[in-house]
Amino acid sequence: MSDYPRDLSGLSGPELVRLLLDATNPPPATDTERADFFDFKARVFATLARRDENPTAATIASRARSDRDRLLARIEDQNRGGR
Repeated sequence: MSDYPRDLSGLSGPELVRLLLDATNPPPATDTERADFFDFKARVFATLARRDENPTAATIASRARSDRDRLLARIEDQNRGGR
């Protein structure tokens, strides 16, 4: 499991952005790390979307969830012996 914080509710917008930027240094290298990152990114932007009623942040959160799901499907396929 990732080291990303689960509860983001008490963090300010700049703190959320700083955490997100920190999460890319170093960049996630494996599919599992990338899936964890996209999960975290989705949670960060969902928090911003709720807090600011920001439709752009909601769209970014949705795309990050899609990226996460795509990676998780690929990991699952690899674990089953797929390509």
